[in-house]
Order: sequence, then structure tokens, then C-alpha cells
Amino acid sequence: QESGQVNWVVGLFLTLFLAVLLVTTIQSERFRAAALYMEDALASSNLASALVNLEEYGISHRILIEDPSEAYKRYQRALKENLNLNAEWCGAEESVISGPVTVDNYTVYNVDGEKVWVYRVGADGKRIWEERLGTATAPNGIRIENTSVYSEISFDMEAFPGVSVRARKGKLVDVTAKEK
Repeated sequence: QESGQVNWVVGLFLTLFLAVLLVTTIQSERFRAAALYMEDALASSNLASALVNLEEYGISHRILIEDPSEAYKRYQRALKENLNLNAEWCGAEESVISGPVTVDNYTVYNVDGEKVWVYRVGADGKRIWEERLGTATAPNGIRIENTSVYSEISFDMEAFPGVSVRARKGKLVDVTAKEK
């Protein structure tokens, strides 16, 4: 009878272990899929905001984002569509996003010769400054070599039923990169 109890306890332990392993694996895959989804949405929104000055390109062959303020407005519209957000910037009912999305950083890097003009919209408002080509880096550590757009968002994501975590995702898109 004691042997039967041991087998029953071991069987129960293994069943619980496998259940926890399954839930952890599913949640891990859900986080990975959400990260890829967010990265694609950020890349698409960054590209949608890249309003290139065609006159400047026609004259000098330099690609510059013409109006960073208008580019930011366009980015917000594109992000809202790409993430399927409502008027309060929250995700749909069965969305990966369980709370409001916040744009923490939107930065345009206009490369003009050896200068990099940086236009940033963040929690601290708008800022514009100049850096040197080769020393300018995006918040994710990537060196700026061409006209680029960086954005970073934060959002609530349901980790387990009833438990939300605040997640952040950033993406730099080089507007002028050539295929290799």
C-alpha cells in the first residue's frame, strides 16, 4: 500500500511539473511572438514617418526627412493603425497589449555631410541638436551612418491571467540603407 502512495505522489508531481513547464513554454513563446510583432510595427511606423525632402534629394542626392514635427504626427497615426489601437491608445480585446501604449522616444537623425541633426520627441518634450557623423548613436547603441528614425514605446502586457507587466520596445530604421 505504501508503494502505491509513492507512485501516486510521484505521478502527481510529474503531472504538475509538466503542466508548469507547458505554461512557461507557452508564455515564453507568446513573449517572443509579441516582441517580433512589436518590432515589425515599429519598423513600419518609422518608415511611414520618413517624409523625405524630394527637392533636396533632386538637387543634392541627400536624403533628409523634411519636417520632423509632421513626421512624428504621421508616425503616431501609423503606429496606432499598425498596433490596432483604439482612441485611448489601448489594444483590442484579445490583443497582446493590455494597457495604453506610450511613445517614450521618437528621434529623427538627418545626416547632412559630416553633421547629424537630431530631432527628438520624448517625455521631456522636443529637442533639436547637432552631432558629428561617427559619434552619433541611437539609444539602442547602433551608430548613425545614414538618415534614420528611432522610436521606442512602452505598453502593458498580460504575463499571466490578472498579472500585467510593463514592456518596452525600440527600433532604429535606416531610411537610406542599401540591400547587401
